[in-house]
Amino acid sequence: MPTELEEAITTAGAVSPLIPKAISPLLLEYQRRYAPLLAAIPSRQWNSTQYFFNRRTARPDSGGVVDGGARPIGNSTYEQAVFNIRLFQAVGSVTGWAQTVTRDIVGDLRQLELDGTVTSMLWTLENAFVWGNDGATANGQYPICSGLDYLVSNWAAGSGPNNYVNALDNAGGNFALHYLDQLIDLVETNAAMPVGSQFMFVMSPRMASAVSQAFIAQQRFAAPTTALGAGLNVPTYRDVPILKSSFLSPRSNQMGTVATATATTGGSLAVGTYYYQVSAVAARFGEIQASTEVSQTTTGSTSTVTLSFSTPTNLPDGVSPILYKVYRGTATGQETLIGTVDAFDTTGAPVTSIIDTGANLLTNSSGNTGPAAYQGTNTGAKPRNGVAEDIYLVPRDENFMVRPYTRDMQILPLAPTVTAPDTLPFAVLTDTTLALRGPKYVGRLSRLVASL
Repeated sequence: MPTELEEAITTAGAVSPLIPKAISPLLLEYQRRYAPLLAAIPSRQWNSTQYFFNRRTARPDSGGVVDGGARPIGNSTYEQAVFNIRLFQAVGSVTGWAQTVTRDIVGDLRQLELDGTVTSMLWTLENAFVWGNDGATANGQYPICSGLDYLVSNWAAGSGPNNYVNALDNAGGNFALHYLDQLIDLVETNAAMPVGSQFMFVMSPRMASAVSQAFIAQQRFAAPTTALGAGLNVPTYRDVPILKSSFLSPRSNQMGTVATATATTGGSLAVGTYYYQVSAVAARFGEIQASTEVSQTTTGSTSTVTLSFSTPTNLPDGVSPILYKVYRGTATGQETLIGTVDAFDTTGAPVTSIIDTGANLLTNSSGNTGPAAYQGTNTGAKPRNGVAEDIYLVPRDENFMVRPYTRDMQILPLAPTVTAPDTLPFAVLTDTTLALRGPKYVGRLSRLVASL
């Protein structure tokens, strides 16, 4: 005679095909991001493909004169700036059959897909507003707008109206609270105005934890909070709100192996040894750790260097690159950013090689010329490792930074086709850009480490 336990096991095994499958109706969202930056930036309806605005960069001269004298006639200096409005789009579909058979578990499957697509679009926009580069993608099939990584990058003062610094490189130093003071002082000096609640710090959740720990070390057990929007209460430092964004988190994911080759014609690179690192900006994710350094020696004054690699596959959630950033130096460990390229060439094919001509970066082959010059070149920008990250201090004032949009997150129902009559297709789209009207009114701390 079998025991009760043996009988139970035997019976369960025999009837297991007859036991109905019970599925929990609670759907676990396994892909999540902090993405409140988009909502915190002032927005404005703009019915055009470009956002133009004017700014005064200098006022008339003035000064003392002798009795009866006169000073030369002076005039203000004005300039016009422009940002391209970019179209962001996602297309989805479910079948009528899937809509019906899943109703008891998830309810309205099409609505569930719509909600998920809208959320994905918000992440796409926030990622572009942090890491995008308009010039690198302008000639491709997937153009995006420029983000803070490109727009806030004056590590050295220029001339004329650009005679200011708004970005500081911390070269991998550990966070301390005085860095926030340094950033506030930087922006206050440039803007000649107090920095307070009309600005906001934007940082990763890990960096926000480091800030909270610094409060405790100084016996500030509860940082004041403020509301940036409905349901969004955030801590503050010196009355400046602290906003968390997943797209500023340090990335341990690393660009894979890069191979080099050279040619003696077609470029303008002089004889010498050049050192390179390549990193990728991933969709709805951010910039990953740069590749291991490689070098290539050229032998002619008209040389080029080709960098070859495989598309990164070690990225979470199945995302893929949208940009590649190329860093170059003439000594080991001294690479700086020479340019950013689209992750897709002009035919829409994924980029697996980049040609440095000494004047620009070509993708996949010389036939895909892309921009005529390096895009995003900046000698102050260095490759990042798996722990370094950035903090931004940005305005919440429309005069200084605004998000113009033409259609703001519009859902378009699409029609089934004769080849797919049982589909319920839809599109989600928005036309927008990040318009940084006053680069002097923003600040950036780069390559800082949140040591917890």
